[in-house]
This record gives sequence, structure tokens and C-alpha cells, in this order.
Amino acid sequence: MEYIPEAGDIVISKAGHDAGRAHIVLAYEGGGYALIADGKRRLVSSPKSKNVKHLRKAGSALKESIEKGSVTDKEIRGALKEINGGC
Repeated sequence: MEYIPEAGDIVISKAGHDAGRAHIVLAYEGGGYALIADGKRRLVSSPKSKNVKHLRKAGSALKESIEKGSVTDKEIRGALKEINGGC
């Protein structure tokens, strides 16, 4: 069964140059791809499109802010701080 991400899911990348890093799902594009951001390398203004096969769910945060469209890169960095080792 394939993972279907929702806005606000915290995910860990399983493959690619960002493997092992945490991101937050901003939107599910359909077709097996999600838009993700980490607030540092990938900003809210230019999220990465990532195949959901390469993502593992690790939690949830900032769902309300993302749905309203008012989430900031600083909020994302704060939510991911512990998972990414304080980076």
C-alpha cells in the first residue's frame, strides 16, 4: 500500500541527495508526488517535488498554517529542528 501524504506531514527522505533529512509536506500533487520543504535548503517559495515512494512519515506539524497558506520557513525550521539534529 502506497503512502498518501497530507499537508503538514513530517517526512524523512529515503532516497536522493537529501536522504535522511526531514521535510514537511506542503501539498500532495497527485500522480505519486508531493511538494516538500525544509525551510533552509528548500523554501516554501520553491518546494521540491518528491516521489512519495522515497518518503517515510515521521509525524505531523503545522497543518493549520499550511492549509491557510500562512506557513513560514522559520516555522518549518522550528518544527524540524530536533529531527534534523538542530540544523
